[in-house]
Amino acid sequence: MKKIGLLFSILIILLSHSAFAQKKKTVVAKGSFISSDLTPEQTKAKAIEDAKRNALVKAGVSETVSFTDFSYKFEDNERFNEIFQAISTIQTGGEIIVDKILNETKTFNEFGNMVVEVEIEATVYRHKKKADPTFLCRVDGIDEVYEAGDFLRFTITPTQDAYLKIFNITEDETSVLYPYKDPDDPKLNDNPDRLFKKNEAVILHENPLFDDRGYEMLLAPEQTQEFNILMFVFTKQNIPFIEKPTFNNVMKWIYAIPPDERVTGQEGFVIKKSD
Repeated sequence: MKKIGLLFSILIILLSHSAFAQKKKTVVAKGSFISSDLTPEQTKAKAIEDAKRNALVKAGVSETVSFTDFSYKFEDNERFNEIFQAISTIQTGGEIIVDKILNETKTFNEFGNMVVEVEIEATVYRHKKKADPTFLCRVDGIDEVYEAGDFLRFTITPTQDAYLKIFNITEDETSVLYPYKDPDDPKLNDNPDRLFKKNEAVILHENPLFDDRGYEMLLAPEQTQEFNILMFVFTKQNIPFIEKPTFNNVMKWIYAIPPDERVTGQEGFVIKKSD
């Protein structure tokens, strides 16, 4: 009887997950862009945008779409900006993430303009529903610049009862900031099932076993600065993130959730070495 009950529970979990999973399709598409005044990386980004549009069409997403660069412009770190070319905002119909760039060429035409052509492999998520305009999140208290040794504390407020995941994304790695899970000391773990209440402002970090000043901003000894993005994801259902925390895995997890069941927000900041 115990085995039957366990199998039944697993089946229920799988059925619940499949009910929320979005249809996805892997496609290969090409794109190009001609530029007379952009840098090679900027021109490449435009070519990737073109390839994304073509990939959406191949996947059957025929609605008008638009892409937006990431909200935060770290002018002195082009590589960090390039990472977030993968984030796209789609008006209707679907979302896309570039899994890999298969081919890339850069040439110059007879007018001396740069021509970049790319071929991408991408995963397209097709949506049947649009985002819920009443489901929003507000984040307050995050500064643009911190010195190493400073503490980060912020307030989050959802407009509906919701569960929260926060991902911290840097040039080198992606990690789960909330709910935090300590592999060595479970007493430090956040409650992964916490429900944040509608219109109730909550200060993070609230774990009494942490420093009550918040998250400490740290730099490796060889670093002089570090660029960070906090990705806030509120969901109406408690959908676990169990994959290895990488940028692509995070985006795939987000895009697999129906738009009316989630809301996301981003906050960027830089940690600089103290004088």
